[in-house]
Amino acid sequence: MKTLFSRLRVARTYSPDQNGAKRFALRYGDQLVCVRHRLNETGTIRHTTVELLIESTPIASRTRSLIALRIPPTDRETRALLMACGATWQSRHSYWLLPQLVAKNLRLLRLRVPLVR
Repeated sequence: MKTLFSRLRVARTYSPDQNGAKRFALRYGDQLVCVRHRLNETGTIRHTTVELLIESTPIASRTRSLIALRIPPTDRETRALLMACGATWQSRHSYWLLPQLVAKNLRLLRLRVPLVR
C-alpha cells in the first residue's frame, strides 16, 4: 500500500538540534534542515520524514529594464502616481524613468518614449 504524503498531517517539526532529531543530525550532518513527524488520516501511524539541503546556488538577479515616459505637464494625477511608485524625473530629457513592469501594471505604456542614453 502506497502512502500519499500529501494526506498526512504534520504533528511535530524538529530542528536538527532538538531531541527527536539528534540521531538524524548524526546521520545527515549539516545537510539536515528539519525532521517532521506526520500522522496518517486516522492518527494511528506516525511517519518520520527528514528535509535535507541538497544544493545551494547563487541567484542571478535580472536587471530591471527601465523605460522612459513622457506625460503632459498638466497631468498632476499621473505625476503623483509616478512619484509614489518611485519613478525618477530626468529634467535633462523631460521624461520619467521607471521599471517597465511598473509602467505596464499602471497601464502607462502608451506614454512610452525612446530612452536617451
